Amino acid sequence: MGYLLKATIGAALFIGCLVLFNVKLVSLLETGTCASGNVPYDIAPGYQCPEHTGRDILLLTASIFGMLIGGGIFALRGESSRGGRRALGGMFGAGTLAWGLFFTATGATALISSLTDQAIKNSNGGQAGGIIVGATFIVMGLPALLFALWGLIGSLGRRDERPAMPAGTASTGFGGTLSQVSGFGAARQMWSRVPATGATGSSSGSQISKLERLQKLRESGALSDAEFEREKAKILSE
Repeated sequence: MGYLLKATIGAALFIGCLVLFNVKLVSLLETGTCASGNVPYDIAPGYQCPEHTGRDILLLTASIFGMLIGGGIFALRGESSRGGRRALGGMFGAGTLAWGLFFTATGATALISSLTDQAIKNSNGGQAGGIIVGATFIVMGLPALLFALWGLIGSLGRRDERPAMPAGTASTGFGGTLSQVSGFGAARQMWSRVPATGATGSSSGSQISKLERLQKLRESGALSDAEFEREKAKILSE
């Protein structure tokens, strides 16, 4: 299963279950404390719960597990084939974003519904419970959501958009053009592909050959000046 497929399935499952959770939460708030009648250990006449209450509770619970599964799939999606810095910072970043989204969205839904939904206002204890849940969840989720979004924006701003070096682009001689590459490790791989042109029968001839290849790498942009000087010093000290 590829990176894009895992990311799509994980995000869709998480968001879908988050919506389901909030829909069923509002339904339960509209039902209120249907079985109590405000009398401890006594179910008053007329306070029987609606038939859909049990189903709402079951779907509410199932949606929580669905969000955990979806978040796990998204967090373990792997690395993009396009390369570059991965956004969200792996498991920790994805978990922080999921936490912030769940608590902030649920808190806002509960708070707004409790203040605007007439069915919740008329229910037994639904409005008070919704306001308490809404305020508590927003406090728990909003800081995490802002932190995750700040990290996501910063990660996207630092992404390395340079294309990866395709196989076979290094020339087989000094007359060709060497591709720009990122990182000194890739430069060393390119160096190993370039054939030696100087005499190899003596130590001085080998050093001249290496210095010539090193100069070509610097001219192509594969080596910075600092890397060039460091490698040059190593060659001269041999």
